[in-house]
Amino acid sequence: MQLEADGFYKLINTWAEMQLVVTEDSATIIGYGYTYEIAGAFTILVFDWEASIPIAKEGLNIPEGSYDLSRMGDKVHACSSEKAYFLPDRPVTVEVVSVPEE
Repeated sequence: MQLEADGFYKLINTWAEMQLVVTEDSATIIGYGYTYEIAGAFTILVFDWEASIPIAKEGLNIPEGSYDLSRMGDKVHACSSEKAYFLPDRPVTVEVVSVPEE
């Protein structure tokens, strides 16, 4: 299942529960910090779910690695122990998949 949004800032409520993973080929936000309404909608449609937000790498000047996300005012930063990188809001497609029960 996919959800298209004009930006990802409004989809996330708890930034501390989200992480940005940057590889040579991709940048993806993962975690469970979605707003109550978004998480509720996912749960109604797919009881056990996992969602990710692929971010276009064009214009994203962040080295490979895993980053914590934090919102400072109206801006979001991807933070490592050494640096913080501005992560601009942009249109996204959230990818939601069912996670089999174990």
